[in-house]
Amino acid sequence: MLENEDVLGIAKSIASRGFFLHERMIVRQEGRLYYVVEGNRRLSAMKLLVNPELALTKRQVSMYRRLSEAANLQSIEKLDVVIVDDRQTAAGLLADLHIGYAKKPWTALQQARFYRELVEDGLTVEEISEETGKSASEMREYLRSEQLYRVALTLDYPSDTRAKVESVNFPLTTLDRFIESKTARRSLGISIDEIGNLEGTVNLDRFRAVLKRVTSDIVTEKNFTRRVNKDEDFRTYFEEIESDIDVAQEAGTFSLATLIPENKEAKPSEVPASPSPAPRRRNRVNKSIVPRGFSCTSRSDRVRAVFNELKAMPIAHRRNSTGVMLRVLLDIGLWNFLVEQKLDQQAVNHFDPQYKKRKNNNKDWTPPLRDLISYVCEQRLLPGVNGDGYKALRMLVSRDKTDVLTIDGFNQFAHNRFVTPTESELREVWSRATPMLEVILNDQQPNEEQ
Repeated sequence: MLENEDVLGIAKSIASRGFFLHERMIVRQEGRLYYVVEGNRRLSAMKLLVNPELALTKRQVSMYRRLSEAANLQSIEKLDVVIVDDRQTAAGLLADLHIGYAKKPWTALQQARFYRELVEDGLTVEEISEETGKSASEMREYLRSEQLYRVALTLDYPSDTRAKVESVNFPLTTLDRFIESKTARRSLGISIDEIGNLEGTVNLDRFRAVLKRVTSDIVTEKNFTRRVNKDEDFRTYFEEIESDIDVAQEAGTFSLATLIPENKEAKPSEVPASPSPAPRRRNRVNKSIVPRGFSCTSRSDRVRAVFNELKAMPIAHRRNSTGVMLRVLLDIGLWNFLVEQKLDQQAVNHFDPQYKKRKNNNKDWTPPLRDLISYVCEQRLLPGVNGDGYKALRMLVSRDKTDVLTIDGFNQFAHNRFVTPTESELREVWSRATPMLEVILNDQQPNEEQ
């Protein structure tokens, strides 16, 4: 069995995610003995995790030892099983499992919607990957495709075509091909930014016209997938449909997220009942310093990239990295806010009125983070922040190098390898900075008075 069945893959799953208690093994009793009729690979995997020396080769022994160290062995010492009296009863259960309808797999669209709901609940892509066993890159592909699909739902179609587009069986993987192909993305009018999000590269009317045609062809044209496999196929396809697109191709820019109506009531056909219940999620404190539900909609790719990296970082195991990354986020986020609000030169002139700091070709000099936070507090430059919010920010800029909860103390940590903040201290820094972070990490109306 070790040679011909994927016992190792099951062992890896059990070691990282535990044993799924709802998938009980089926055993048949004969006298005082029990014979496993369903779950032999799981049983073999658990035996090898408990005793890696049972493996056939030294290499296998080494692999199972590593997995054994990572597994919760206590959880698999005793397991509930289903006991059947005879082969006939076992045959009925096995038929239901493998050739019947007890479990209907989700379509790609249902999977993508499930992952999107987890993201909306505040989970990161990395956390979803850990919970589901799928790779983070696969998660991002599902989420990108589902986002483009939701934009497609906003377009007008004939009634029979719309019914197919809204169907749970819509072939999302085919739409994903148009994202994966560079030629298709260029023709469709979208690109993938440096943090993996979709952006528009043509005028909006052109994009909608092309997406409507693509979506319609996916659901109405028989064997459409055979037409779009390679870049050359996409090139030919878009050349053929160009004459039917009545909007000229002109440069433009837009965010796909803005094309999806917020709080839209889903039609019954859009969100069908799941064929099997979604896995229950545990209520947990977020693994990263970023609280659940906290979002970043900054137009700066750099700010969003740093935010997403910080959000994906488990604070318990990477306190040093979390501290440094939070310091970077505060720095570039606040400066980007001042630039977008056209307040950057005003701030620089405030701290360097004689132009001394900017002499000797140092024109890009910017004030230190502590000074900038003090400045936005003094000038009340953060829209929507009340007195309590500014009070919390002033605590961040108090001059106390021994307190890691201040910017001066934070700087000591960043430059002193002997100073390491605790997880609670890092979360408190985030808490004090929250009034400012909620402003600088999200889009604000430009300051027209400057």
